[in-house]
Amino acid sequence: MIRFTVLFFICFGQISWAGINPLTLSVTASKGKEEPQIVASESISNELKEKLKSPQETMRTFIEAMDRVKSGSANAFSEAILTLDLSQIDPGARQVTGKITAERLINTLDRIAKINVAHISNYENGPKWFFRKQTVTIGDNVYDVEIAIAKTPEGLWKFSPETVASIENFYSAVSHLKVVEGVTEYRNWRSRVKEHMPAWTSDEFLIFKKGQWIGLVALVFVSFAAFAIIRFLATFYLRYKVNHKSLDFEEANQFKSTMPFGCLAFSITCLIGIRFLEFDVGILEIFIRASYIMTAVFSVWSALKTVDYISLHFEKIAASTPNKFDDVLIPMLKKTTKVFVVAFGAILVAHSLTFDVASILAGLGIGGVAVALAAKDTISNLFGSVTVIIDRPFQIGDYVSLEKNIEGTVEQVGFRSTRLRTPYNSLVTLPNSVLANMAIDNYGMRRVRRYKTFLQLEYATPLVKIEEYCERIRYLIQLNPIIQKENAIVTLFEMNSSSLDIMLIVFFVTDDYKTELAERHKFIYEILKLAEQIEVKFAYPTQTIFLEKTKSTEIVNNL
Repeated sequence: MIRFTVLFFICFGQISWAGINPLTLSVTASKGKEEPQIVASESISNELKEKLKSPQETMRTFIEAMDRVKSGSANAFSEAILTLDLSQIDPGARQVTGKITAERLINTLDRIAKINVAHISNYENGPKWFFRKQTVTIGDNVYDVEIAIAKTPEGLWKFSPETVASIENFYSAVSHLKVVEGVTEYRNWRSRVKEHMPAWTSDEFLIFKKGQWIGLVALVFVSFAAFAIIRFLATFYLRYKVNHKSLDFEEANQFKSTMPFGCLAFSITCLIGIRFLEFDVGILEIFIRASYIMTAVFSVWSALKTVDYISLHFEKIAASTPNKFDDVLIPMLKKTTKVFVVAFGAILVAHSLTFDVASILAGLGIGGVAVALAAKDTISNLFGSVTVIIDRPFQIGDYVSLEKNIEGTVEQVGFRSTRLRTPYNSLVTLPNSVLANMAIDNYGMRRVRRYKTFLQLEYATPLVKIEEYCERIRYLIQLNPIIQKENAIVTLFEMNSSSLDIMLIVFFVTDDYKTELAERHKFIYEILKLAEQIEVKFAYPTQTIFLEKTKSTEIVNNL
């Protein structure tokens, strides 16, 4: 049944392939073995401080990193991205935006001049350093653009946020130029594709370029294709497992239930493909954030459906076992798992909506203490439920006797309480925290059921008949297949004031109360029938009064 989870993790495989962290939905740098990566963290390493200690060192670090990228070392992108101030960019889109910005920045610099870092200012404290600050005309629009390096609050010199925001327009203005002599042009598969595209694809239409519109339509088409393929495969596999395992799942609902897997494939495909359409930073942030939100929501939905599929299998197993507690345990575990999935999903969705999840969790930790104190009874009942399920002191349908003269048949075991149906047909509800601390006498767990009685015979019964009666009862016991032979007792036990008592103890081998009653009825009937056959009479409480005649009584009678 583990294979059901494959339906969910196939889609997460696409996330990992795309370099996206499934837990945070943030895009991570590609991994490799060629170059060591500098990892951005709260604590700034001394190595990073040295590489970004001045405008000159920042430009040197960027140029050297991009030279390694041009040589085929894609890992160097991570170092180039560290030279960019992406503080104004959506955190979820920083890695993607940083890579695109680095590509456009190097292509712009290479078309303006061959950079000589020796001519760049080397001061560690000073004003913002400008490489270029000008206006450019694109079509009928005029834009202010700049390439500048400024000092961040952390003390590092990076390409300014204004550089990141305006580099798309700057690159568009110089993209028709050739790179300067002595510089190797940065090229990737996208630039090669654009070389073979018609010139009109670079013209703007509405807010995008025509080529971007074509790419967007193609991405939507591919995403719908992924939706259809994943949903078809999920439905095919689900129907195979349902038929193979004979699960109780209507065929009409099987196709409907695979909707979240198709939607997840759609959102992941959009999340992967949108990075390659080279939208402006602002538009790219919107698309990536929307893709993150969709992926988070559909991931939770898919996880919930996966829990339903797995539960179908275990519910069938529980239904086929004689242990009725499994019928309670599986739904309880199913609900608990869904609670954890929804809780994790809420964090995932909150992260995709750019909420400060760490602060929220910290607040929940403080508030959780108050909630725990207010809901201590509910929590104790929950742990009582776990105790009852693990210990299994009874099963559904068992007849139990508890303290305080509470007894009845177990009908339901829930998260908070257990319900008993009493002999008076009333319903008793006990909190599980109380039930877990009670002494429970479970009649339903008896391996055998004892029947004890006294057969009271008249004193006038001949001893021969008494012995014959006992022997014939023993013979009835030997013939009865449901009575234990070795523990049966039939013996003359007591001489009461009005009867001779034969003690009879037998044990019915059954765990069902109704079966016990039926067998007891048959056995008593045979005992009574046997007494009638050999003419043995049962005694009942009587009193005999003897009157003695005296001489005074005789005189009175004579008169």
